[in-house]
Amino acid sequence: MVKKILQHIKFLYNRLFSSKYVVKGRCLACGKCCRTIVFYDGDELIKTKEQFEAAKLKNKRMNLFEISGTDETDGALTFVCKSLGADGRCKSYWLRSMFCREYPFVIPDFIRNNGATLEGCGYHYTVSKEFKEFLK
Repeated sequence: MVKKILQHIKFLYNRLFSSKYVVKGRCLACGKCCRTIVFYDGDELIKTKEQFEAAKLKNKRMNLFEISGTDETDGALTFVCKSLGADGRCKSYWLRSMFCREYPFVIPDFIRNNGATLEGCGYHYTVSKEFKEFLK
């Protein structure tokens, strides 16, 4: 019982006082992030056209994207946004999906595992407070 209480205290302490990841920078309107999108269906990366078709039935926003290739690292399908113009800008910016509005996502596990924004992207991840600041 005491062990469980200590685990909860440790969890709350880490949640309240650990560094948080934040996004810095700005969009350079290069369109790279709109050409190399990967999607999950639940916890699984979408790797087949059949999975993509099933995901589109569940989430109508998926119809805004089309298959553009396959990621060499994990075999996931990559997608391109149908609203992407030849100049790298969104043709329907004011009506863009929530996926696009929220990019880049702050996913702590992804960042801790050396995940980063695409090369040349104007955004980058950083911590809100350096570790040495917590020691003061």
